[in-house]
Amino acid sequence: MALKYVQIETTSTCNQRCFFCPVSIDKKEKAQLSRLRLDKIIAGLKTHPIENIAISGFAEPTYDKALVKKVAALRKAGFKVTIYTNGSGLRPALSDRLLALGVNGFTINLSTLYESLYRETRGTKDLKRVIPNLDYLLAQPRVRGRQVAVVLVVIGRLDKEHVDDLREIRRRYGDSATITIIPIVEFAGKSPNVLHAKPHQGQLQGCLWERHTEWMHFNADGNAILCCQDYPADYRLGNIDDAGVDELLTGDNIRQWRDWLEGREQAPEDFLCRRCVYAKRQNHAEFLQAFFCRTCVLPAELGKENACPHCGDVGQVIEYLQSPEAHR
Repeated sequence: MALKYVQIETTSTCNQRCFFCPVSIDKKEKAQLSRLRLDKIIAGLKTHPIENIAISGFAEPTYDKALVKKVAALRKAGFKVTIYTNGSGLRPALSDRLLALGVNGFTINLSTLYESLYRETRGTKDLKRVIPNLDYLLAQPRVRGRQVAVVLVVIGRLDKEHVDDLREIRRRYGDSATITIIPIVEFAGKSPNVLHAKPHQGQLQGCLWERHTEWMHFNADGNAILCCQDYPADYRLGNIDDAGVDELLTGDNIRQWRDWLEGREQAPEDFLCRRCVYAKRQNHAEFLQAFFCRTCVLPAELGKENACPHCGDVGQVIEYLQSPEAHR
């Protein structure tokens, strides 16, 4: 077991109310990750083989006034950093400063280019800011040269509306950014009820993403949580104020949850991971195909080669599960 990836939420504030996100039904209390807490996190991570730190969460990091200083501290410590954003606050001056710090990439949640649909599904008129901000970022030399990755995440219901959105986004940005398809998924911890069905896992066998072993997730209030899907923060390892990174990774809470998740002990029926499509199970590829692919129209409308290989949370996962590497 080795800690490789860290998600850090620098602020709890989000300026949008996307219908597929739990923020739309239960806004978090305001919190900012202090430099004192961040410095303690950084100190604890230095002994681990961290491959990337994601500035992410159920929040919009570009509205954190101290974001640049926090990223600078992470970069000074030698960590690769990726910024996850809706793009509305990624103004040219901020892009310039983040690029100058050497961030590794930007992942931008862009579900549509239609203004009326954007307003309807995200609760804001921010598209008029997102597009010029994105155009500026993509025009920068290090982005054009692909030294800095820009990924556009196109979230949708795998329906014809999703097809239309993908076509428009590919038409405008297909040559300058990586476009990834993401199906709407129920957040196990707090659900806006957007899926046609909800999973319930029987015998737990682990996590497909290894969230309990290879990841660490910090909320803006300093709490480390089991998984990014735990929106209410019901499964807390502890707070960085009270314990260091290594203590949090080996505490009683996480050890108990690992036993449940890996099937060494029977998990309670309401355990978070029982409601997650990415909890490992027998015939997992077939399960994902039945849960998502059965009703997906993207291959028929776009061609399989333009759909499945670009589907980040399903198509690419199924490809991996069916590969020899997954069975080693």
